[in-house]
Amino acid sequence: MKSSHVDQATRKNKEWTEAVVIEEIKKWHAAGKPLFSHYMRKHYQELLAAAVRYFGNWGKAVHAAGFAYDEIRRYRAWSKEKIIQMIQQLYRQGTDLSFRSMMLSEYAPMVYAAIRPNYFGSWKNALLAAGLAPEDIYRYKSWKNENILEEIRRLYNEGADLSSKQMEKNASSLIAIARRRFGSWSAAVEQAGLNYDAIRNRKRWSKELIIQGIRSLKDKGIPLTSTRVREVDPSLFAAACKKRFFGSWKKAVQSALQST
Repeated sequence: MKSSHVDQATRKNKEWTEAVVIEEIKKWHAAGKPLFSHYMRKHYQELLAAAVRYFGNWGKAVHAAGFAYDEIRRYRAWSKEKIIQMIQQLYRQGTDLSFRSMMLSEYAPMVYAAIRPNYFGSWKNALLAAGLAPEDIYRYKSWKNENILEEIRRLYNEGADLSSKQMEKNASSLIAIARRRFGSWSAAVEQAGLNYDAIRNRKRWSKELIIQGIRSLKDKGIPLTSTRVREVDPSLFAAACKKRFFGSWKKAVQSALQST
């Protein structure tokens, strides 16, 4: 709270010049904050007043700072439906949908519209309205490429279906950032050391197939302990533990052995 008061005092006591106005506008934009006038009037009135004093109006000051104010004002052309459609389209393309990235992109006018009180009120709410999980978008955004590959390997070892169709349903944020970083989902999977063709064509599990898999391991002399099976056939183990099949590895093994 104290730092906020200090910041406000610093703004009021700032020695304004044309150069300082331009510098502050650039800093404000680089921080990912809106540049339309009514937002500035509420959040940085000192800068707005100085801009009008030195440049005649806010639009001219923004233009002098190197930004196209006409583009910034285009938020009026957006509607809630158009915003949602565009967010979903950009997401499918693997675009970085973090607030800062969007504010520095050609889609800034859409963000300006989205955060208006009579639209969504915040970028987070706009993402939620588009059916996305903001926490996932921000979570994966900060990851390095190796972290993404490790996550792919982890999911594979847990028996997750890594086909693009299923990933779009179950881990849409991960597949989006993987596509952006590696060019495609299959390329990311291959980079993680996995065979995507095999993954895409992997079997669809049923109770019968699980039982057959357990019996096959037993016939090969492989111990049916959960630790060992996780190592040799993680997808079988994961499938057996799913609620719609057996619910646990122990019950799956019992069912397979009782049927012999």
